[in-house]
Amino acid sequence: MFQGVTEFFGAGLVDKHGNVSQSGDGTIQNPKDVKKLKPFNIENCPQLENEVAVIKALHKAEPDEPVFTIMDNPSMVASSLMDGENYYYHMIKNSAFVHELTEFVFEPLVQCAKILLEAGTDILWLPMPTLGGTCISRGQYEEFCLQYNKRFNQFVLEQDAMLMLHTCGNWNDRFDLAVSEGAHGLHVAEADLAALKRDHGNEVCIMGQLPTVSVVVMSDAETVYKESLKECLTAAPGGGFILSPDCGMPGSTRGENVEAMVRAARDAEKQLVGNC
Repeated sequence: MFQGVTEFFGAGLVDKHGNVSQSGDGTIQNPKDVKKLKPFNIENCPQLENEVAVIKALHKAEPDEPVFTIMDNPSMVASSLMDGENYYYHMIKNSAFVHELTEFVFEPLVQCAKILLEAGTDILWLPMPTLGGTCISRGQYEEFCLQYNKRFNQFVLEQDAMLMLHTCGNWNDRFDLAVSEGAHGLHVAEADLAALKRDHGNEVCIMGQLPTVSVVVMSDAETVYKESLKECLTAAPGGGFILSPDCGMPGSTRGENVEAMVRAARDAEKQLVGNC
């Protein structure tokens, strides 16, 4: 997971709580704060150096396994620096401020993405938890996020990398916009899987969407199996589906629940033979 751009710009600044920040979160509260941001120096980004070392170590340990690298896109970095609540406030009160900060962090993120891909990242995974319908309207997404996402994603695709968008939360009113951004896959959480498969299954791979906590962690293996099989039978016909939790795989997940997911996927393959 790489969040080095937010850290580079905001670490050492005072955050909204009056504390000296280590992460950079919540340090840019108003337009005049942008003047506090120093020019980005890719040679002086400690988290980037650490991330490159991790990527290389993973490839050395498991050369046949793809490496996912998680990083924030420009809108997510702007949201982190401003703090989510403040980010939403200025979408309404000072839209120019939101655009200015998002543009400010754009090129540094492009530089970092290039380094991460050159280091051996196979799949860049972009989480967008604060940009979905749970938080902002479709119109706000189109105004403040879409243009930056498309530009950033296009750069990644030009590097011949694979790109996965994590549409965290409810994105059912804007999956068409997410698909238009050009990623190879959508990792979904609260999707209407049948509708998403019908409308966009031929354009993008779908990944998800077992509830991480209520099913994967807290349910028994039989429940995990039943829910996994249902997901596969809904979204796997015709191919282009990856069964997974809707977010991460917590370390507390029981082994039998993981095995139940795999068993369900194998059984779905048998049921969908010739159509999967």
